[in-house]
Order: sequence, then structure tokens, then C-alpha cells
Amino acid sequence: MPQVQQFFLEGMRPEMGHVGNLARTMSQQAPQMQRTYTIRNDVNLKKNTIKLIRDDANPKHYHLEFSFDASSVCSVNVFFAGGVRAARGGGVGFAPLKGAAGTQPPQARAKGLNQTFRAAAPLDTSVYAEADLRYDQNATPARYPIIICLEATGGASGGAKSAVQSQTTFATIVTSGDGLSAQPIKQKIQVGTTSYELQEIYGIEGSANAGGEGASSSAAGGGDGDGGENTRECVICMTEPRDTTVLPCRHMCMCSECAKVLRMQSEKCPICRTPIEQLLQIKISKQGDGGAPTATAQPEA
Repeated sequence: MPQVQQFFLEGMRPEMGHVGNLARTMSQQAPQMQRTYTIRNDVNLKKNTIKLIRDDANPKHYHLEFSFDASSVCSVNVFFAGGVRAARGGGVGFAPLKGAAGTQPPQARAKGLNQTFRAAAPLDTSVYAEADLRYDQNATPARYPIIICLEATGGASGGAKSAVQSQTTFATIVTSGDGLSAQPIKQKIQVGTTSYELQEIYGIEGSANAGGEGASSSAAGGGDGDGGENTRECVICMTEPRDTTVLPCRHMCMCSECAKVLRMQSEKCPICRTPIEQLLQIKISKQGDGGAPTATAQPEA
């Protein structure tokens, strides 16, 4: 069994030559192992819940709805057909294309999980040209049909190295047979003067939910990928819980001990065979206070 495991870690079949393959892998630089920087995320919009609901009385009006979690008091700001610009203090500001027509009054919300939000005023599509409601990354600034900013106003959480001041979700509008629908593009969080873009980590859901531990979003919403990601065990030893993510493919599929061996003897992800550039170790924290998940993210380039 140890010999079979060794072959697997080296990306070999048992009938292949051993010496040549070992020399090849040893000559390559081993991927760097990183530990994550824990960021307490007090506000989290569930991006897959964003939807546009057509008004029965006025077909040109669409109501924006979504669900979110908040472990502190927060403010919700919605902008239609707007761009992002730098704001005072290193944060972000928004510039709606149609001024007041694209600006919603901010709404204060108490802390709580799985809250439903509906924008105070509907999106009036008669105000905009069709091109105004499309995502345009070449505009100056880049134009997004829907921008939702959740801002934590209840103070920083204790226990984490940093706390998220705000989370911004960007979405585009897609035309379908039933009218218009919203499709998320990306999410960013603001920590001090640094902006982070959240990225999916495939397999974190199984690791977070197993063993009674709370969910953790790492840069992540996670887990629609392939390769048995909703199970807890490392795909190599099949005994220890997985806690290490392969970059850039973002498969969380190994325990830290197997990752140490893998990075010296193979250069490909065990799930998708993508070349490994870095290994990222993630500690799944328990959520004793029932708050929003902890986020792990990388600074925006």
C-alpha cells in the first residue's frame, strides 16, 4: 500500500519507470505552502439568491431581491447601472449612470442569518437604453448593471486579525424569455484600505460541514466542482480531514501532511491534474456565535 500511494503522489502508474520520473519531478521547484490570513466577515450576500422580479402592475419595473447574513448591524446600499470610483480613505464609491434614478436610499438592518432584502424602489428599465444595462468592463469607470454594497456598522468583530468593513457584489442583467434576470459577476470585500476579490474554493463545503464545524467561506462560496468535494477526507490518505487548497485551480482536496509530500514529488492537482503553483492551507473555524462565515481572500491585483 505505501508503494501504491507513492506512485500516486508522483503521478505515475506502477508499470512506469521510477528513476526517470523521480529525477524529473525533483528538478522542478516545489510549490510554496501558504497559511491563510483569517478575515472575519460580518456581512455576506448569498450571490446565487440575487433575482429580479417583474412588477405585475408595470412590466417595465423590476424588483431586486436577495438573501444575506449579518453578524452585526449593517447598511445595505443598491445602485443600478453604475461605475466604481475611488473614495476618501481608500474605500470605494459609486457613480450611477442616471443619477437619482440609479440610487437607492441606504437601509439599516439588524444582525441575523438568512435575511431577505427587497430594494426600496424598483429598477425602471424605461429610463435606460439597452446598452446601459449591460456589463461594460471597457467603460471608464467599468459599468455594472447592479451593485450591492453591504457595510458592517456594528464595529469590528473580536478574535480575528481583521474585520470586513464592506462586501460589494457586482451583477449583470440577462434577457431571457421570461424577461430580465440577474447574474452575479464577482464579489469584493474591503478591509481597511485594501480590496480583496472573493474566489470559489471547490470542496470547502464538505470540510466545513463535516464534524459539526461551521461553514467557512474563503474567498469562497463554494463547492460545485467535481472529484468528491462534498466529502471530508483527504483524497490521498482517505483518513485525515482536507485542509489544503491547490492554486490556481482552487481544489481543496488534501490534508496538510499529504500536501507536504505531494509538493516535493508531483506538480499536478490530484483532482484535475492542473499544474500546481501554490498550496494554501485553510483552517476551518467553528462558528460558536452563529455569525456570518470567516472569509479567506487574496488582495486584489
